[in-house]
Amino acid sequence: MDYTKYFKKGGWAAAGRYYAMHPSKLKELFTSAKKYATKDGLKAVKDEFLFICQYIRDVFTGKYKEYNFLNLTVIVGALVYVVTPADVMPDFMPAIGLIDDAAILVWATHEFADELDRYRFFLSRRQREEDAKAAEAKALEIEDIDFEEIPPSEIG
Repeated sequence: MDYTKYFKKGGWAAAGRYYAMHPSKLKELFTSAKKYATKDGLKAVKDEFLFICQYIRDVFTGKYKEYNFLNLTVIVGALVYVVTPADVMPDFMPAIGLIDDAAILVWATHEFADELDRYRFFLSRRQREEDAKAAEAKALEIEDIDFEEIPPSEIG
């Protein structure tokens, strides 16, 4: 199945644009996403699902600013598709109902791999900066120790 054509024809990209431009609706979408993330059968793509949610959250909280808006809207559209019950295979059908959701998640993460890889790089850079700050804070704690206050009998 050509997911790009299906996705655009089905209006999911437009839905992503709508949600991306209405933060209150996006907040509602995340409430649904939270429920969706606990579904049985999602294990195979759960990490990708949660990663997409983290990407969207970081964009909308202002933590990540290096995104492409058009890519963002399609990725949000993928999230809308996955958590909306009105997709190709209803989710109430055990296992089968999640197949199309998994396919959309896999498609979105592959189609927008460059966008998501830039976000992964941002996360690793941010983690390195946080680690450096934590190491610096530890070093400052050592400098703050007043060795004259420690009785020699308690050393060593």
